[in-house]
Amino acid sequence: MVGSKDGGRHRWSRLILRRILPLVILGLLAVATAVSFLPLIETNAWWVRYADFPRLQLATAIVLLLTALLGLGRHAGKRARTTALLAVVLPAAAVGYHAHKLYPYTGLSAQAAAGVEECPAERTLSVMVANVQKRNEDASEFLRLVEDVDPDVLLVMETDGWWDRRLSPLRSTFPEAVQHIPESHGAFGMHFFSKLRLTSPAFRFLFDADTPTLFTGIDLPNGVMVQFLGLHPRPPLAWSQPTALRDAHLLSAGLEARSTKMPTIVAGDFNAVPWEPATRRSARIGGLLDPRIGRGFYPTFRTDDLLISWPLDQILYQQAFGLLDFETLPAFGSDHFPVFARLCHGAPGRMPHAAPALRPGDLEEAQVSIEAARASIRDRSPERR
Repeated sequence: MVGSKDGGRHRWSRLILRRILPLVILGLLAVATAVSFLPLIETNAWWVRYADFPRLQLATAIVLLLTALLGLGRHAGKRARTTALLAVVLPAAAVGYHAHKLYPYTGLSAQAAAGVEECPAERTLSVMVANVQKRNEDASEFLRLVEDVDPDVLLVMETDGWWDRRLSPLRSTFPEAVQHIPESHGAFGMHFFSKLRLTSPAFRFLFDADTPTLFTGIDLPNGVMVQFLGLHPRPPLAWSQPTALRDAHLLSAGLEARSTKMPTIVAGDFNAVPWEPATRRSARIGGLLDPRIGRGFYPTFRTDDLLISWPLDQILYQQAFGLLDFETLPAFGSDHFPVFARLCHGAPGRMPHAAPALRPGDLEEAQVSIEAARASIRDRSPERR
């Protein structure tokens, strides 16, 4: 009887090992592979576009599942091994697709934004960008971090009346400050602090009444005025929500950078990863350099979850600037890490970098996206209801 029980357990173990577990792994591989290729669909649906975010996580999951499947193949019959090998092809292609998208954001790729070793003080501009998270009600850590970093300009997002009061001590350090505090309890408040003189700072509402975009000139000590655009477009809050508004914000920033003669910096919580088509198109249109290319991922969201970890907070700039430093800063209680860049305007010597080249159709596609955003606003207007 004992031998019979042991034999039964052994048969069940072999059944699970040779039949059931491979099927489970194949199912998970099919899902991960399908999600990997979803962004190839041309659509504004968030549930499709969101698949652009976790490329590193998807690639890692597929590699682990493939390793497990091939390991189980040693215990399978010839037909099962052949099926397993055929099942490897599409997942392997998905890993290659992810690698192609992510390669520029590794240390193996050439740097898009050239680094410079030193810069005269009158040409230096340090920028700190932080989403403080509206629900975070501990401002002391953030204020200490700002004091330690001591940036020339500071963009703060997801602020409200509570944060406005807690940020008031910064006005003794930053003589120039502007802010937009939502009348409702929305999460799109924005504060901007500067040690340098601001010219014509204004919050513009490009597509709706909730998400401001900061436009301001910054007068550098060397007499040059640079343009700063602060962005915080809508995040993926609902699966049915289109990406039109977010994409239009990003593309409008690129068009603004393209149309002005002032050297431009575009920064903020983009709610988009650097390798997304809208982000890359905006960079090409505006001639904007991404310091992450050739340096690393620098994930900023979320601070407490590696499975949901991607670079949403960005500082892009035109090739009039060289890069002295770029880093993510320590957590302070928000779900975002801040980002910091120290730039040098007109860095001495030849800077071996070039703005990303405009591709055929970029300007036309930008206009299509902007019109789609305007149409979505018209469809939501009270008179249409």
